[in-house]
This record gives sequence, C-alpha cells and structure tokens, in this order.
Amino acid sequence: MSGKRYHTRGINVLEVNSAREAHAKTVHARLPGAQQQRPDLAGRPMEGMPSPSSSAHPAVARRPGISRHICNNPNNPPCAHCGTIIIPSPRATLPLEDNPSISIDNWTISTRKRPILNSQELEDWENNKLKGLTLPEMIFGNNYVRIDNTSDHWSLEFNALDALRQVKLEDSGIRVSYSQKWIDSKQQRQKRQADNGVFDIEESSLRIARHYDWTYTTKYKGTETGSHRLQRNDEERLPLKKLARPDNILFYDDMILFEDELADNGISMLNVKIRVMEERLLILSRFFLRVDDVLIRVADTRVCVEFAENKVIREFKEFEGAYKDIICRHKVSHSHDPKAALRDSNWVVQNTPLISRQCESLTF
Repeated sequence: MSGKRYHTRGINVLEVNSAREAHAKTVHARLPGAQQQRPDLAGRPMEGMPSPSSSAHPAVARRPGISRHICNNPNNPPCAHCGTIIIPSPRATLPLEDNPSISIDNWTISTRKRPILNSQELEDWENNKLKGLTLPEMIFGNNYVRIDNTSDHWSLEFNALDALRQVKLEDSGIRVSYSQKWIDSKQQRQKRQADNGVFDIEESSLRIARHYDWTYTTKYKGTETGSHRLQRNDEERLPLKKLARPDNILFYDDMILFEDELADNGISMLNVKIRVMEERLLILSRFFLRVDDVLIRVADTRVCVEFAENKVIREFKEFEGAYKDIICRHKVSHSHDPKAALRDSNWVVQNTPLISRQCESLTF
C-alpha cells in the first residue's frame, strides 16, 4: 500500500490496514509452528532456543517421561504431548476470558487474564476491600498466576488485590521533584498576605492530603495457602545454570496486575511473568517504581519449582537508588536517549544498587 492517504468519512484506510497487520501478527505468534524466541524472565533473549516445530532436539518426543504434561484448556494450541510450546490463547468472548492451564506430575499451573476492573468492581474495592487507599489508574483485578501442588494441597498465587493490601496507609515520605519549590512559593504568598494584613491563611493547604503511600510500593511475594509454608533460608540459591538452559517452553504468560503513572511524575507497576519447562518453572513478579528526578525502586520476587524434587525456592530482592545516579549510567547502552534506559526495567535492575535479599524454600 502506498503512503498516500485517502480522505474518506469513517476510519482511515491506513488505520484499517495497520489493524489487519497487527491482527495477522498476533494470530501468527499464537500458532504452535511459528518461529519465535521467548526471552528469559530477566529480559534477555534465550539464544539457541529451538522453535516449537524445530527438529533441533529430536529426542524430546522420545525421551521417557518427557511428555508427562497435560493441556487443561482446549482453547490452547494442541501440544499432543510432543513438547511443543503452549501459548495461552484467549477465546473470542465478551468480556475477554483467558484462562489457560497445564499440569505436570502433581503440579498444576494456571493463569487468567481479563480486562481492567469496571466501575462497579472499582467501587467495591474502594469501599470494602481496600478502604483508605485511592486506587491506581489501572487495576487488572481479575488476573492471576497460580501454581498448585495438588497432592499436598498447597498453592501460591499472584494477584492485584493481595498486592495492594500491602501498600502502607501512611505517608511514604517521597515527594515529587518540584514539591519543595511549590511549598516555598506557597509560603511566600502566605507571608505576603500576612504582611498586607490578610490573616485568613489556610495552613491546611500545606499539609499532606494523602494518608497512604501514593507510590503504591508493595513487597508482595505471592499469596500462599495450605498447611505447608515456605521457610526462611538465605543460604538457598536459585538454580541459575538450569534455568539458563535452552529447554522447550511448554507454557508462557506475561501480565500486568496494576499500573499508575503517578500524575505524570513517573510510573508504578506490578508485572508477573511465568514460564514452564518439562523439569521446572520460573515466576518473576516485579514491582517497578520510577519517580522522575527523585528515585528508582524495584522489588523482584522469583519463584522456582523443581518438579522431580517437589521443591519450591522463592527469592526476594529489593533495589533502590537515586534517579540522577542511575540515569548517569545510561551512556553504556542507551547513549541516544538518556530516559530510554529508565523505561527498560531489566537495565534498571542491572544498574541499581541491591539493598536486601531474602530466600525461602519448601520441599514436599
């Protein structure tokens, strides 16, 4: 199609064509035979990963025990127990309902995606579930990532409601970059009014109006249910070498739980990714906070499950640094655009000081 625009009533022809191309790419990406590369949960491309239909690993379908996974959702592309990638595929319903699931041995992994909360749901959350908290701009309150150990009746779920329940209902102490200038100008104006004999000065205008953490910082590590509990063990380590292997990915999902642009002063977002292989799974739940010209804060929760060992490892890390210190490091990989680096959460984590680490484990 040429670049000429056809001026007609209704939708522009170029917009229609762009929509068709985007739809075609989406359909192609969801086909089991599509050539694709999935990034790992640290954001790096997994070089050398075979495509779902590749014959790079001919022993995959013949190795004993390699086909023990079961697709629980008939709407997913069929795997036929051959090791092909299962990509969550939503049904054409209104509202959108995407609830794929996969089982490996005694583990069931499921996710759900739905639209953001509607007005009625938001009212219920604000009045009943999260009293005292002004809600973020976008909440995907019906989304979740869940892993279940069906034999021991234990589960770990990541959802927006429980994450927001950990937001403190008190002043965070964090101010936007121009707050002090605004306070100074307000005080000077009030002083001039007092000098002119005007004494009806509203001191309340300088008080903190929001009695909650407006950055929505949460140290949410997932909601654990069942009689078993993860136990603190900082000596434990994630099996990074095993996780770096180019194993076939049977299941992958990526979703946002909530997001807020902080009145155009940055961004606060909680995102969850999961990938499932034949031998193990990995979840990354990342809270990312950027307050422009003030600070950067990241809280990462990684959960690894070894299916054969029936072992769960959960690692929690916190990163935090001054905005100006981190943006000064952009020249190595983002010299063309200083702020582009701060939109890349993986780059930010690699260039932000680690302030704490905790690790827990559980073996059934």
